[in-house]
Amino acid sequence: MEKEKPNKDSFQETPIIYHLSMLYENARQAIRSFPKHERYSLGEKIERLILESIELAVSANIATKYERENYLIRLGAKIDVLKIIFRLALGAKFIEFSKYLGTEKQLLELGKMTGGWLRFCRAHS
Repeated sequence: MEKEKPNKDSFQETPIIYHLSMLYENARQAIRSFPKHERYSLGEKIERLILESIELAVSANIATKYERENYLIRLGAKIDVLKIIFRLALGAKFIEFSKYLGTEKQLLELGKMTGGWLRFCRAHS
């Protein structure tokens, strides 16, 4: 079943929030393959980081231009931590390589989006 993009009036229309939501769904599927004890430790950490990332993206979206940069820096850091954690999960063989590649591709795209937004904010402040 294909996911529909939110309608124009929806708050989630912001591309970075939409991509973070898709990352969350894909991460939850990947976490199901983790060993039980890791599902409730590393898996919960991954979910929490993604949810915190969504919160930061929403905050950056509604923040003043003076506050936005701080939110974006923190968002970029969380995305970097997620890359490392997924790499650790791959190394420990908790996640299949194909799922890792898909997740890594999403994280790289999110990093580019965050970096682009940050550069835009810095150029226009």
